[in-house]
Amino acid sequence: MERLDHKLDCKDCGTIYLKIPKDVQSDTPIYCSTCGVLLGRWEELERDFNRQGGQDGVFKMNDGQIERLD
Repeated sequence: MERLDHKLDCKDCGTIYLKIPKDVQSDTPIYCSTCGVLLGRWEELERDFNRQGGQDGVFKMNDGQIERLD
């Protein structure tokens, strides 16, 4: 898998760059950092990230930007 998809991929601009507030809660709305479109609630986006290998060392999230680890 080269990049994450599904809920984390902005349907408007195609990037995977989330605007995550410091005080994020499970019901916090998360927006695309590139174009500002609502991507979903943190709980569902975090679940999707984990399901795609985010917690297994395959990807890392840094300031809302998700990158594949080499």
